[in-house]
Formats: sequence, C-alpha cells, structure tokens
Amino acid sequence: MRIALIGYGKMGKTVERLARESGHTISRTIDIDDNPKEAGFSGDWVKNTDVLIDFSLAAAVPGNIRNAIAAGLPIVVGATGWYAQVEQLRREVEARGGACLYSSNFSLGVQTLFFLVRQAAKVLARFEDFHPFVVETHHVQKLDAPSGTALTIQKIMGEYYENAVPVSSVRAGFFPGTHTVGFDSSVDTLTLEHTARSREGFARGALLAAEWIQGKKGFFTFEQIIFGENHD
Repeated sequence: MRIALIGYGKMGKTVERLARESGHTISRTIDIDDNPKEAGFSGDWVKNTDVLIDFSLAAAVPGNIRNAIAAGLPIVVGATGWYAQVEQLRREVEARGGACLYSSNFSLGVQTLFFLVRQAAKVLARFEDFHPFVVETHHVQKLDAPSGTALTIQKIMGEYYENAVPVSSVRAGFFPGTHTVGFDSSVDTLTLEHTARSREGFARGALLAAEWIQGKKGFFTFEQIIFGENHD
C-alpha cells in the first residue's frame, strides 16, 4: 500500500514506522504547516497514493475528508474532536462517491472494551443501586478532554441510561491512555479498564483499516471491521 500521512506528530510517526516495517510505502507526509486546506490535494504524490491516514487536528479533519473525496482517495481518520460534523460529512462522502473510515480509537482492545461496556450497561442500568462512571487518563500533551474514546463509551452507555454518564479526565505525565468504566453500588463495584502500553496498538488498527477500505465506497466505522459491516 502507498500511504499518505496527514498529521506528522507522535501518532503519525508511529504509523509511518509500522507501515514501513510491514512493507508499505509512505508517499507523502502532511503536517500543520503544509496542509493545503481549501486549495485541495494536488501533485504527483496523489496519483502515487492508495490511502490517506489522518491523525491531525479536529479542525482540519472536515477539510481533509473533502479534499480526499475530490482527489478520489479513501481516507482513514483517527483524529478526534470533530464528531459534531459526522452526519454532515457522512452525507457528503456518500453523495460524492467517496470513502471514509473513522474511529475514536483503533485499538482492538478498546473495541472489545466498547462491546463489554454495552453488555454491562444493558444489565446494570436496570438497577438503580449501580451508579455508572468513566475516568480517562492521558499524557499532558493531549489536547481534547474528554477523549474521543471516553465520549464513545459515554454514548454507548447512553443507550441504556437516561441521564448522561459522568466522565472525568486526567491530563498528567506520559500516559498513552487509560480508560476505566465503573458501575458502583453500596455492596460491590464492577470495573472494566483498558490501558494502552504504547501507540502501536492504535497505529496497527489504522493500518488494518487502510487495507480494509481499499476498493470500497461509503462512510464506515472501525467497529464495522471488527463486528461486521451491519454494526453501527
């Protein structure tokens, strides 16, 4: 696969390293200072690219998706914080024959956490004694809070709880990311937790998504790869 990277920070560099180790090539890296924005993607690198992987900033994502559609390239989005525009962008991708796949977290472990949280909430939401909560911890350089993953967990739990489940965010040190989901009662506590040891899990998932989206048209989530295309 020939991959163009949008966002060349720590995640972008991790994707680059693992992509090269897997035999893929990097056709272009685009960082904040050289993102063409409204000018669109152009140049020889476009025709020498099979997929875009975007770990940039939330504000840049809508423009990156629209530029990907115009260039005829599929795009995998791992940046978070832009989800208020998801439905609008879904309509644009589908209407214009583009291909986009996104997720708040490309870790297979986190995807399994989502599944387990849904099952636990489905059972425990029936009992008022259990109080749900989410705590997420990340390194001090992470800009968004709560994390996109925590908001996804909150949304999943919202399928079973009428009131929004409280989310607490910690920004300290060098944590790649820990998400704790709890259900606490006066007699016991159930805790589900995922801890990332490095960024490699997210990068491997993004590369899996980039391979999967080849030849497809539409707007997809990473969950559809893991749990089937009818999953939403």
